[in-house]
Amino acid sequence: MSQIEAQYNEFTNSITQTLSNVDVDLLLKIMYLERKLPDAPPMVELTIDYNSGTNIQNKQEAVRAKYGFPMNAGEHGLTLVGRMTVPLIEELSKNRDVKFISGKATPASY
Repeated sequence: MSQIEAQYNEFTNSITQTLSNVDVDLLLKIMYLERKLPDAPPMVELTIDYNSGTNIQNKQEAVRAKYGFPMNAGEHGLTLVGRMTVPLIEELSKNRDVKFISGKATPASY
């Protein structure tokens, strides 16, 4: 393994320690897009999986009321679509019922 690969692994492990319930690749993609296109937060399709026994309908209502994102509710979680930043995802991840957050990010259209 090269030195740069070792540094990358250390970096991603550090992120995982900080936000253990969020996909590191998603965070890296969002941070990349935020820096490359600073005038427009990336468009993110975010999947929030909740712990077993969580009332998804209550979570959907709470997330919609606070953030206003269009979303779909599934059996174990929510899928949100909208312009999002790392601090927002970090805030969402702090809910005690969140099991894991994943998704994909693309450049937002201007």
